[in-house]
Amino acid sequence: MKEQKAIQWKQLCEKPEEKMVTVTMPESSWRAFNCMIDYPIVGYHLRDETAMGRAEWNKELYPLPADYLRREDVPRGKIVGHLMEDSAFYPGVKHKYWIYTPAQYDGTVPADLILFLDGQMYMAPAIKQPIVPEIGDRPTMSDMLKVVPADGALELPDTGSNVTDLLDNLIADRKIPLTVAVFITPGYPGPGEPVYGTGKGITNRSVEYDTVSDWNARFLAEEFLPMVLKDYLITEDPMGHSVVGLSSSGIAGFATAWYANHLFGNAILGSPSFGNIRGGNIWPSVIRTTEEKKNLRTCMCVGKYDADIIFGDWVLADKDVASALNYKEYDFRLMVNQMGHSLTFLKYMIPQALAWFYHGQDVNDANCEVIRPYPLVTEL
Repeated sequence: MKEQKAIQWKQLCEKPEEKMVTVTMPESSWRAFNCMIDYPIVGYHLRDETAMGRAEWNKELYPLPADYLRREDVPRGKIVGHLMEDSAFYPGVKHKYWIYTPAQYDGTVPADLILFLDGQMYMAPAIKQPIVPEIGDRPTMSDMLKVVPADGALELPDTGSNVTDLLDNLIADRKIPLTVAVFITPGYPGPGEPVYGTGKGITNRSVEYDTVSDWNARFLAEEFLPMVLKDYLITEDPMGHSVVGLSSSGIAGFATAWYANHLFGNAILGSPSFGNIRGGNIWPSVIRTTEEKKNLRTCMCVGKYDADIIFGDWVLADKDVASALNYKEYDFRLMVNQMGHSLTFLKYMIPQALAWFYHGQDVNDANCEVIRPYPLVTEL
């Protein structure tokens, strides 16, 4: 049996420098490329709000597997929440995070790693009081970030849909190796979301997640993870590391695996936002024109009734990324389901993605169009 080596973390201790490039570009081209950055619409954009409201359509077609059900015969891991008060990459910005440690981890054998971006979505069941919106008539991401608990040991209620219960069961049944999970929120405060503007909250989520650059990947790989995992033994094999994200954190998850590919070899993406929020529509060209071949497997999903909004059409955008991955001969799966912009389907897909990564077991075609690598037509 091959000996597992552990990562030797190198934590960034000072503010990083960002290389700046100056280009000459016609104003019309610059406006076209940057058209959604600081877009002037503020408040509700009703047509797009309606599109985002289709998330749970047809969810009865995709019941979560029994591996999500909490079992008395399976030892439960611990969840501990913390607050990162500041960041070198994002000065003045706070991040809440949680570390899940499996019951079997004793620090003698390197564990695999799974990183959940938008971690508040998975810890939300621990919120005991109703979320009261500070602005408008419905809660925002900012409202959730303020109340989700991250101040020590955390107990999630038995909802039958917790990914920590899923990890408990998969580890106990040896369906995945010993695995430590980290859940991180987007930072706050920040400028809010484009289009929906500050009227929809004051998080740094769009800046961190939607921006097409290596900055957030570097924040995670050089500052955040070395700090939070310094006392853990984590395998150095990137194919034992997965990053998970939904929507804006879905595109950020792909960027993390792309730019920090030495650390993450697997990406699990729910409705990734490859539209033009902050240039995300350029990703197919980035994939096609990057000569370096990444060591990367991507499992992603998008709903048939997913977002078709001012930033773009998510089904078309995600299929375009799948086409680019195919062109460069990457291994990928794109599950086009009968839902919308859905966390529920992402949860449905996570155990399938892990079974594919670890055991070569393909994803489930039931009620889905699954796009896999396919041969290119290269001859007349």
